[in-house]
Amino acid sequence: MLALQRDARSSPCGLLFLITAPSGAGKDSVIQILKGRRDVDMRWAITAVTREPRKEERHGVDHFFLSEDEFKAKMTSGWFLETARVYGRSYGTPIEQVREPLLAGHDVMLRVDVQGARTLKQKCPETIVIFLQPPSPEEAERRMRQRESETIEEIERRVTAMKQYELAFAVEADHCVVNRTGDLQAVADEVWAIVTTTRARGHVGPVITSLTPVQACS
Repeated sequence: MLALQRDARSSPCGLLFLITAPSGAGKDSVIQILKGRRDVDMRWAITAVTREPRKEERHGVDHFFLSEDEFKAKMTSGWFLETARVYGRSYGTPIEQVREPLLAGHDVMLRVDVQGARTLKQKCPETIVIFLQPPSPEEAERRMRQRESETIEEIERRVTAMKQYELAFAVEADHCVVNRTGDLQAVADEVWAIVTTTRARGHVGPVITSLTPVQACS
């Protein structure tokens, strides 16, 4: 596998931020608020998933929606930076979604599941991980039922994962933000404050050569 090489003539490498959360924590809602703000100067990496789009989701905008065969073929070709099997589906981060903007000196925000966040933090410790936590498992479950995009069985699978290992990831993250119901704007402000504070402290960007493609699912 070829490691990602940074051209010595390029601008300083950008920072890589990860936002991760259990299902129902509201990370998509927080991200949509941040994307709509004029003061948010950030590149948003698009991830891939093997499921059908939800209402109003668009291929290549919200996610890359792939079949399992398409996902496996892209994984074999070295298209992914990390992959995971979560909730019975395959998830992955296309490597170009991270490499190109970082090499151009742009900061990148990547939305990943807990497994992906752990993998990337291990590969590149300079990554800044923000864990978005629901007020309670019960509230997260209520939000999932309200959006009506998963079956009862899928919701139960997600709630089980949340209780068994996802919530515990909060202690491994660099920052933890509780997404209080009805307070999305304030939560988005808190997430953005983490970004701006990290920048002000002169945090060093990721070591590009440590970010290599994967050839097999986690």
